[in-house]
Amino acid sequence: MNTPTPHATEPGKKHRDPLLLNKIAGGILSAGLVAWIVIQAPGILSGKDAAEHKAEMAKMAAASAPATGGIPSIDPLIIKGDVEKGEHFVAQQCAACHTLTKGGANGVGPNLYGVMNAKMFAKPGFDFSSAVKAKASGVWTYQKMNEWLDDPQTFAPGTHMPYAGIKNDAVRADTIAYLRTLSSTPIPLPTPGEGAAATPAAATAGLNSDAPSIKALYASAVVTKGQSFFEQQCSACHTVTKGGANGVGPNLYGVVGGPMFSAPGYSFTDAVKKAAEGKWTPHELNEWLDDPMKAVPGTRMAYPGIKNNQVRADVIDYLNSQSASPVKLP
Repeated sequence: MNTPTPHATEPGKKHRDPLLLNKIAGGILSAGLVAWIVIQAPGILSGKDAAEHKAEMAKMAAASAPATGGIPSIDPLIIKGDVEKGEHFVAQQCAACHTLTKGGANGVGPNLYGVMNAKMFAKPGFDFSSAVKAKASGVWTYQKMNEWLDDPQTFAPGTHMPYAGIKNDAVRADTIAYLRTLSSTPIPLPTPGEGAAATPAAATAGLNSDAPSIKALYASAVVTKGQSFFEQQCSACHTVTKGGANGVGPNLYGVVGGPMFSAPGYSFTDAVKKAAEGKWTPHELNEWLDDPMKAVPGTRMAYPGIKNNQVRADVIDYLNSQSASPVKLP
């Protein structure tokens, strides 16, 4: 009798390697070992572990990064900044270390009166660190103040100022808008654009918000629509009846054709009084109502404006009707 040969195969079937699974497992382990060696090679060759290697690479990346903070300009936000909000923020966040009045003493930080457009890190009587003095270059422009307040430690590594910075762009803009007012002669608001320099210049009289002309729309203006809009949007701050009291804003009876920014008994800001130029013509009202904060930077009127041209024409038509002697609209 013939004894079957071990591992013999039946006709039509392929031979199966009994070590196949072991070979596959060995291949996987070998591939894993190669991958581990590749990852760990920098540490093995230099005598450092992976963490040390990663830290060194991070340092190299930081060393090759630009020296400037690269903070985008917030000039448009500063132009429309809310000075009162900025003042409130500074009182809460900054007043513990800084005085703000003219001639105020230095404290933990320097006195900030007149800081905008003043020489950087050079307040008389205050001992600035070498870290910030190394960053001093010229005067405090809007962009430099923007970068400093965003992150003092990044702006001047090693500074003694233990403050994380103002990360909200709008809050930072309000703060800078307020710091601008800490002066007997505040510098002009910036021209939109990154790094706008703060250089003294005379304020321009008159209003200009680049509002489109609405002369053709007065023909289709509806007084009742203007009245409805006024009651919804404006009456919380303004009265419009003859002899009405001033409120948050001045009484507006007879405003069309009346003198600009001069309602009896109402205290207007210096910013708007400087912009006053004759009487409220429909053209000037159009510029003002389109965007008050652009027409007169520095105004306290925190209203974004009436962007719809026809609605603006309706409102001016209504205001014109609230007068003993309405003017002839264009």
